[in-house]
Amino acid sequence: MERRTFVRSLGAVGSLGAVAAGANATLTASSTVTGTVEAKSITGRGGDESHTVLAHEGTLTIDDAEYRDEFSDWQDVTVDTALARQFEADYEDIYYNLHINHETANEEQNVATDESLAYRTDRMVFNSVQVSDAVQFKTTGADVPRINALE
Repeated sequence: MERRTFVRSLGAVGSLGAVAAGANATLTASSTVTGTVEAKSITGRGGDESHTVLAHEGTLTIDDAEYRDEFSDWQDVTVDTALARQFEADYEDIYYNLHINHETANEEQNVATDESLAYRTDRMVFNSVQVSDAVQFKTTGADVPRINALE
C-alpha cells in the first residue's frame, strides 16, 4: 500500500473512532432524576476514623461527640462556613451526601423507581434542601454518583 493511501486510511479510521466515541458519549449522557430527599449525611474521614452525621425523618445521629451541639434538629441540617472549616481541620476528607428515593429510575446507576441511592454533592447543594424535599437533578459520576446542581 502506498504511504499516502495508508495515511488517508488511518485518518478515516480515526474519524470513525471519534464519531463512535461521540455517539457513545451521547448514549451515556446523564439523565434527569426526580425523587425525594430521604436522608442527609456528612461523613468525615481521617486516618482510620470515620464519623457520620445522619439526618433521617424523625432521627438525627451524630457519631463525633465534638459535633453533637452543632446540630439539633433532623429537619434543619446545614453546614455554615465556620463549621465547614472546622470539619476540614479535623478530617482529611469530608463527604456531603443526599440520599434520594427515586420517583424516576436512574439507569446509569441501575436504580429503579422507589429505590434509594446516596449521592455525593457539595456543601451548597447539601444546604439547599432538607429531608422530605422533592428534588430534580442530572446525575454525574461513574464510580461515585454525584449531584452537581439541582434543577
